[in-house]
Amino acid sequence: MARSGDSAASAGGSGARPTSILAVVALAVVLVAALVGVDLLVLSRNNPAQAIAPHYYMALGDSLSFGYQPNLDFSAGFADDIFNDLHFVDVTGIVNYACPGETTDTFIHGGCVGRFAHHGSYTGAQLTAAVDFLKKEANRGHVSPITLELGSNDVIPDWDPSTCTASPNVDIDLAHMDDNLTKVILPQLLDALQSRTNANNGDLHLLNYYNPYAKECPDSAQFVHTVNDHLAADAAQFKIPVVDVYGAFDQFNNGAGMANNICTLTWICDSRFHDIHPTNTGYTVIAKAVELALGLPGMGPLPGVGVPAPAGDRSAPEAALWRRAAAETV
Repeated sequence: MARSGDSAASAGGSGARPTSILAVVALAVVLVAALVGVDLLVLSRNNPAQAIAPHYYMALGDSLSFGYQPNLDFSAGFADDIFNDLHFVDVTGIVNYACPGETTDTFIHGGCVGRFAHHGSYTGAQLTAAVDFLKKEANRGHVSPITLELGSNDVIPDWDPSTCTASPNVDIDLAHMDDNLTKVILPQLLDALQSRTNANNGDLHLLNYYNPYAKECPDSAQFVHTVNDHLAADAAQFKIPVVDVYGAFDQFNNGAGMANNICTLTWICDSRFHDIHPTNTGYTVIAKAVELALGLPGMGPLPGVGVPAPAGDRSAPEAALWRRAAAETV
């Protein structure tokens, strides 16, 4: 039989126990919060690439940046390959505003023929969407790299594959392409990339073009070289590097040459489609050329593909975000 004193002591003990438990839980919560705060502080100071803020790769341009294939596989483009390979430096998202059929005119003013099928959720002109995204305060310092593939649709109508000849309008169209790139598109993109400290948010790279007609029109090389020379000259005005996609296609398969490689790297020889767009293998070659131009660590060339030398001056005022992150994680 319990004594009255024992009962009182037991009652008092059971009443104090919840208070003790709450105190321990509260102390544990405080300690965990403090440890998380310290971890985040160390992380942000010592490894910016792993900070919580998102980090985007941006792909702009035409059907090649979009990743178009005539078999309706739109998920294996070079932008997809690059984004997958950028994961190890903590690029967390891709912004792909590319539109199939985009010209430099529609890039500026809107009206792209493929505007109802692009990956990005925007209306109007691609340039406006890209500039708005880059200038958004939450995105400043969080977009790098940026690739731009644009210009071919300005002049493709000037090439007749049935006669393997260029239209007399090609010089006029090339001059118009130059004006759009150098007077509107590149200046606006570079302006949007400037941070308040006047340092680039990330690297902008322009891509040149392979020759889809190399096999069926052996003399077409001059036409494509002329287009690529114009793109290189436009980019050089702003010290923007150019990724040599032409060279990568030409050097594929141990330097077999554009005409010998084009059936493997594009759909042009496939009787079902006879389409100038890259195959999965072609897009992989483009992605590798971009990654080599970017200097992405650990990215060796594909078997049989030499390292293409990008044109232009790569003297950006600040290293790209992913490059800084990679250097700090070594």
